[in-house]
Amino acid sequence: MLIVIWYTMRPAIHYADGVVSTQRLYITFFLWFAFDLFAFWGSDWFHLYVAYQDIMKGDPLVEKVYFWIAHRIAPNNYFLFRIIVWGTAQFLLWDTFKRISVGSHLALAIFVSIWMIWFSYGRVSLAMALAFWGLTIYYKSHRIPLLPKIIGICAIAASFYFHKSAIFLIIVSLLAIMTSKVNKTTFIICLIVFPILAQMLNDGFIDTIMLTMTNRAEDLNSYLEKAQYYMESDERGYGFGPLIGLFLEKLPYYLITVLGLIAVFRDSSNADFNEETENPELAEYDEEQAPFIPEDIKAYIRVLFFIILFSSLFLFSNSINTQVIYDRFIKFSFIPTTIVLAYLFEKPHYVNYAWWTYCIALFGTCYQMTYMLYCSITNYK
Repeated sequence: MLIVIWYTMRPAIHYADGVVSTQRLYITFFLWFAFDLFAFWGSDWFHLYVAYQDIMKGDPLVEKVYFWIAHRIAPNNYFLFRIIVWGTAQFLLWDTFKRISVGSHLALAIFVSIWMIWFSYGRVSLAMALAFWGLTIYYKSHRIPLLPKIIGICAIAASFYFHKSAIFLIIVSLLAIMTSKVNKTTFIICLIVFPILAQMLNDGFIDTIMLTMTNRAEDLNSYLEKAQYYMESDERGYGFGPLIGLFLEKLPYYLITVLGLIAVFRDSSNADFNEETENPELAEYDEEQAPFIPEDIKAYIRVLFFIILFSSLFLFSNSINTQVIYDRFIKFSFIPTTIVLAYLFEKPHYVNYAWWTYCIALFGTCYQMTYMLYCSITNYK
């Protein structure tokens, strides 16, 4: 399926401003939806199936919205439940690609060939799709200026009700909105503050966050139990094979973040230059060398930066096992990574770097799928 999807969307990646035919798009949407419905990657399909059975017995193990969907819309039909959840998430993400300031076909091609496997993995994908759809809406113009901002903020806030871990996504999204730009000074300050935050994490900063998230005792107990489960989970990846997969998965996030920040710094320098120069020819020349970045793309670069910054904190805790939390939080970056990489693909300055980063990410996805197939065969024997 991945090979067919890659071949179908290949024109959007290999050719400048490439678009694919409507027939190819329909094929891609169908295969993407089938991949989400059956979740060939990972084991969350079975975990959610067990949770769905418990929900039908009256045990609300997941967020209330899924309890409502299961009982009101998809009773005793797990496939219909997945169709609703992942179908909605897929629609929101495609609408995001159409609204963002990059080629929608290019963004779709990058996403389905690399990060589709993570999108199909868990119900948190619906929370991600809703939050990033809201962030995109926030930066769209409208004859009523406040309307897209209100809709965007509401969508970002509503993502919390589709997965509790979306509180992290809400925080970084609001930070991206409140910080109009990330310049070199901001980046240096964040690097200085990073070890301080890591130390605060070791000193029980997580518990403080948990206590401030809600004042309801039953909700607090639910959050604490969930957090304790994540923190006590064994680290995944014993051995050289899984470590290679983890490295290949995470590396593109960091590479694209670095290049996105470089693009923002060049954009800021270009803006300062054009404000100071009185020679329009020099201003035009500099603009061609460092093109201005649209505001919505800048927001996604900031979101990606904050996700990488804060999720990486969980790699430096000595008191608790936070590898699982790190894995969960950093996976929030695969949608912003798709959008930023698509933007870099469209710019001549960065296209070579973007292409090699894409190849690394694509190789990582192929490795993950091949390694999982190997594990399935060996376990079956």
